[in-house]
Amino acid sequence: MIVSFSVENYMSFKGVAKIDFQAASIKEHKENIFSPSFKTDYNFLKSIGIFGNNNGGKSNLIKAASFMRDFVLNSSKESNSSQQIRIQPFLLSTDTQSSPSTFEMVFILETVKYRYGFSVSKNSVHSEWLFVTEKRKENKLFLRAHTDYTFEKKFKEGLKGKFELFAEVTRPNSLFLSVLAQFNSPLCVSISKWFDELIFAHDTAHFNLIDSTASLMKTGDYRTMINEIIKRADLGIENVEEQLKKNITDKTSFYDFIRSVTTDDEHAYSVMTGHFLYNADKKPVQKIYFDLLQNESLGTQKFFGILGPILYSLTQKKVIWIDEIDARVHTILLEKIIALFNSNKYNPNGAQLIFTSHNLIVMKEGLRRDQTHIINKDEFGISTIESLHAKGPKIRSDASFDKDYLLGRYGGIPKLGTQLNIFDS
Repeated sequence: MIVSFSVENYMSFKGVAKIDFQAASIKEHKENIFSPSFKTDYNFLKSIGIFGNNNGGKSNLIKAASFMRDFVLNSSKESNSSQQIRIQPFLLSTDTQSSPSTFEMVFILETVKYRYGFSVSKNSVHSEWLFVTEKRKENKLFLRAHTDYTFEKKFKEGLKGKFELFAEVTRPNSLFLSVLAQFNSPLCVSISKWFDELIFAHDTAHFNLIDSTASLMKTGDYRTMINEIIKRADLGIENVEEQLKKNITDKTSFYDFIRSVTTDDEHAYSVMTGHFLYNADKKPVQKIYFDLLQNESLGTQKFFGILGPILYSLTQKKVIWIDEIDARVHTILLEKIIALFNSNKYNPNGAQLIFTSHNLIVMKEGLRRDQTHIINKDEFGISTIESLHAKGPKIRSDASFDKDYLLGRYGGIPKLGTQLNIFDS
């Protein structure tokens, strides 16, 4: 589970931008928080919604977390040995154009809290750190500053006398954690696996989301769950069938599809939607099948695409990040999706959702103040993020969040004046 994520000097974020899943001491929507199965002093949020105007930086926060995941998994691969790091700092200030970008994730692995992060530029890793909290005290496991390393004694002993070798083979453009995982350090393998199992549903990843849901239908009870929800969603679809194309051999699992980038010609599955054919008396006589991509709406395609990752996250206690969750999805369906994560019945395990949205019904009805985050971008192109709870005690739990948001009291809206005078000379 995630405790917090922060990023600095990345895309539109010049300063530190942070989301925190530690629940505040407020009373509304108690079902939206959970207590881990192990002993802790804190409760945690099941979901966080990020709102703000177009081009404000919402997607950039999702991209930042996605970059961190990908860099942890891939930086030590030999294929990247001569490649520049694909990082984009904040480019609208001379202070930051050449400065490193910083990423940090605080998370709980099994029952132990870790804090891991790094600072990188296009050519090298500037710093890297890993801390562990035991008995309420945070201890260093390792620190890296370019090619200089310091280790906690037990962590060093766990490397069986090879830490100098591992440090030596760590390239300037590679993470030390990734190298240790490659050499089967048990803790670093576990941390890499935790990052590997983060789920990202980008709105632009249309086809691989559909493929990921289709691939799940071959596993366990997912076929039944997916078909039941599709039928109950009032889409006019009785059931869904999938078929893997014969020429697809390099992808087999849900995670293979969720990480890939595909096009219409490359997608791996044919997905067919079942409909009843009716006679003149409006009685069903047989079932016929349509191609999902050719015959169903973009909204239906989007709903099917995100349904698999959502169900996988809920059943496997995973963390899912969904960008533009409301794009092409009806408000009522959207409310039901978020309610699944905030439900004690359907999310008893502590799965977590981070989503971006423009939908104010969700802001008004389903979220706590500490779950509702607003992103603002100022006249200098700098994005900042803050929860309604962090904005201060003047924002009451019974406030009309949607109306106050549209009135500009929280920021995160376009500054257009009274009208768009596009036809005035």
